[in-house]
Amino acid sequence: MKISSSSLGIIALIVLGLIYGSVFTVGERELAIKFRFSEIVDSDYVPGLHFKLPYVNSVEFYPKRLLTIINPQEQFLTKEKKNLYVDFFVKWRITDVATYYRATGGDANRAASRLLEIVKDGIRAEFAKRTVPEVVSAERREIMADMLTNARDNAVQLGIEVVD
Repeated sequence: MKISSSSLGIIALIVLGLIYGSVFTVGERELAIKFRFSEIVDSDYVPGLHFKLPYVNSVEFYPKRLLTIINPQEQFLTKEKKNLYVDFFVKWRITDVATYYRATGGDANRAASRLLEIVKDGIRAEFAKRTVPEVVSAERREIMADMLTNARDNAVQLGIEVVD
């Protein structure tokens, strides 16, 4: 029995498609998470070439680099019930991609909004303990250090590290 050249071409295309569907590459600036039917299978990938089962496994990629959230001016009350207008930014990165996915569904906007709420709560708590002169004086470094420590502790549950 002879195999025609068109049949051989179709078989070659199918084999190439299966090979292409079973290989993925993780870059140096990204994190990857592999799913099997929407369940997390593995998330600890080093940069390089990796394999998966086509049509059974899927892979999602997330940035490994620093991300920035810039918050516009907002009012915060001090101990003496005076309003201060504060604007701030947060620099963060994903450290545990599986925890990040479970906590945010892999949505960067959801992660950013949850992280902003953590930081805003920290600012409110610190400003509520101090007067205006204390906030704008030399205690500012102490306030920032306390808020950063608090934000880092709370962001761990999101799989995020707050850098600045």
